[in-house]
Amino acid sequence: MIVPSYAQLKKEMTLALDTHIDILKDVSTIESKHLEGVMFMMRSFGFMLDRAPKVLYEEDSEEMNFLMFQYYSLLSELKHNLALYYPQAKIQNRTLIEIADTFPTTYEKDMKQWWENLTGLQIADDSKQTIHIQKFDD
Repeated sequence: MIVPSYAQLKKEMTLALDTHIDILKDVSTIESKHLEGVMFMMRSFGFMLDRAPKVLYEEDSEEMNFLMFQYYSLLSELKHNLALYYPQAKIQNRTLIEIADTFPTTYEKDMKQWWENLTGLQIADDSKQTIHIQKFDD
C-alpha cells in the first residue's frame, strides 16, 4: 500500500474546500420543499471540513491522514444518507447527490487502507462509519 503524500492530500482537501465554496456562492434560491435536505447536507459538510483549515495551516502529515480518512468516510456516509432520505432534493436544478458526487475522492481507498493498517480494524460498510471487530463476532 502506498500512502499518498502530504502534498497530494493537501491538494485534494483544497479541491474539496473549493467545491464547497462553489456550492455556497452559486446558490441564489432554495425551494422550501428541499430546505431540509440542503440543511442536512450543509451541516454534514461542516463536520467533514471543520478541521481542514487548522490541519492545512499546521502542515502535519499524520493529522492530514486522519483528516482525509475522516473526510472520505463522512462523504461516503453523506452520499448514502442523501440517496436514502433526500433523493429528490435539489439546489439550482441539481440533486444533492449529484452535488456530493462532485467532491474529490482520489485517495479514498488508500486512506481507508491506511486507517485499517494503522488500527488493525476493518471497515465493514463504506456507506456509514462502521468497523468490523472480529472478537465481537466470536
